[in-house]
Amino acid sequence: MTVSTGTSCSNPVCGTTGVTTESDLPWGLVQIPDGTVLYGRRDLFDIVAMNPDGSGTQSIGTVPGAQGTNGEGGVLGLAIGPDFTTDRWLYIYHTSATDNRIVRVRYDSTLRTDTLEVLVTGIPRNKYHNGGRLRFGPDGMLYAAAGDGQDPDQAQDLTSLGGKVLRLRPDGAVPADNPFPGSYVWSYGHRNPQGLAFDSQGRLWEQEFGNNVMDETNLVVKGGNYGWPACEGTTGECAGPGLVAPVRTYPVAAASCSGIAIVRDVLYIACLRGARVYRAVITGSTLADVQQYFVGTYGRLRTIEPSIDGNLWLSTSSRGDKDSIPGNSNERIFKVTVGQ
Repeated sequence: MTVSTGTSCSNPVCGTTGVTTESDLPWGLVQIPDGTVLYGRRDLFDIVAMNPDGSGTQSIGTVPGAQGTNGEGGVLGLAIGPDFTTDRWLYIYHTSATDNRIVRVRYDSTLRTDTLEVLVTGIPRNKYHNGGRLRFGPDGMLYAAAGDGQDPDQAQDLTSLGGKVLRLRPDGAVPADNPFPGSYVWSYGHRNPQGLAFDSQGRLWEQEFGNNVMDETNLVVKGGNYGWPACEGTTGECAGPGLVAPVRTYPVAAASCSGIAIVRDVLYIACLRGARVYRAVITGSTLADVQQYFVGTYGRLRTIEPSIDGNLWLSTSSRGDKDSIPGNSNERIFKVTVGQ
């Protein structure tokens, strides 16, 4: 399963190396400073550790209280903060019996479940539209992509955490400079966001599933309203006062994209239904030189994350990703080498 063209080349994307296979759904993935890759198995509710070459793969523990939704809930996004080498906190977005929530657990080669701290509760859960991505910003705050829980009206309701990008302190407190006092809400009017990444200017980019017309790539601004449910992409009632337009849209059939990653101010987008990776150069507040890679090559693609050596991790989500049944899939994790 290895296709590789070396460690560097003059092309934008140089090649892929198959690292491991997985019978459950890899969803969140993060590489920690010592090189170890941690990824969550959505429907088995556990965290797996492996060496960068795929060796030494082992489960390091189950996330307490995680449950499925007979759909797309379970153990979702993972993140580590800038102080990970000293604090050892692994941040996890997961579905419980009553909600979606954000927790943190210390990692010391195992998942120290006795250290579990629940940071945020009450994010709406449903069979679908659970969101789930986590990303630390250069400001040291944790950002979370929260879906609308299949209740579109929640996206415009500032008393609900559904259909939002959330921002919290690492200890779970609400930052004093959030746009709505006492609230985790950073931006709203989102449908089912599953991609978050920061560029070199500290700006937050977000990837969002459309309903049946357009997916969106958004440049998220503090307090911004991105229009859902009245506006999907650039269709519907998109001219309302204060609505923020997407930077780019994609036909749902060629997109349904989940994870995003930024490496050297190039944005990479992993797509499920579209079964491809979009690559786009961030130019000012626009995306230029948009190209497509791996179209149909590996099937549905869920997660794309930066590696610590300046390349990418990429995972598939080909089977069993809508049923919460553990171990009924057939997935792969790749290392993608990109041009320098």
